[in-house]
Amino acid sequence: MKLAILNHLLKDHNIKVHNIFSHGKASESYVDVEFIQDNGFRWQGYIPYFYRRTGLMIESEDELSDYLISLKPYFFEEKIKEWIEAEKQIWDTEHKGKTVTKEFFEALSTLEWTSEFPSNDNPQRRIQDIKEMGYTIGSRKRGGKGRKLERLLVPIPSGANTGYETYSIEFKKKAVATLSGVNVYELSTANKAGLIPDHKFPEIRWDDATRAENPETMSDVEIKQKFQLIDNQRNQQKREVCRQCFQTGKRGIVYGIKYFYAGDENWPAGVPKVGRAAEQGCVGCGWYDIQKWREELNKKINPTPPAMPAKMP
Repeated sequence: MKLAILNHLLKDHNIKVHNIFSHGKASESYVDVEFIQDNGFRWQGYIPYFYRRTGLMIESEDELSDYLISLKPYFFEEKIKEWIEAEKQIWDTEHKGKTVTKEFFEALSTLEWTSEFPSNDNPQRRIQDIKEMGYTIGSRKRGGKGRKLERLLVPIPSGANTGYETYSIEFKKKAVATLSGVNVYELSTANKAGLIPDHKFPEIRWDDATRAENPETMSDVEIKQKFQLIDNQRNQQKREVCRQCFQTGKRGIVYGIKYFYAGDENWPAGVPKVGRAAEQGCVGCGWYDIQKWREELNKKINPTPPAMPAKMP
């Protein structure tokens, strides 16, 4: 990744990248980026662009510049204030039982670099818990001998990425309720707060005519048709699988099981790569509709497919 090339691509967008660096031990790469808004407000911090744990793997200057441009609207002063207020409310309601981890989130919620966290036997696990709930956290080491590891909470929505649709907190709550809070990958209702409404039809195959709003008034029928619930780690994993499918024409597999309830591992001949008609090429792939794939597979090995778990209180 070349700093000069990246800044050339971003020069007309009031975005400056001051440095690019990697955290080899954690297999993570970051940019030290500054977003400059037309009203003069600036935000500067570290944003990961290669994050193997969640499947975020940006490898070119073009893709990284598009990613940063897509994030800029989240870095208005008022947007940042609204985001942290909304997240604190979620911790006071949906996450109120996570008292130990909540203390770590509160330390991060200043949105400033910090190495000051509550005393804990396993602080790294608490940070990992927050990341696994979908939050983006930058890391850096500062100081001289015995340099401390500092963390920065980045105020962007869970799973935010290039060109992807976004949705409001209200829509997310409605989608989670409509889909009974079931993590379709795990077939579990544990950790409902960390679930993300995932588009079955992957965004990498959308065109301008495919992209749409996700209003709170969307019907339950349409939500069930368009979305499934998975956690952030699986959401990022699916994006990488779909990106590879787009590039190679080989469809992805789930759990290492080479089964497709329609078609085979090859992208169907005659189906376009992009646009609404491309969705037909996804049908049969386990990642496209994990529950449908599970049900069809179980029909082959068990005449009575497993029921979705009952909604937990």
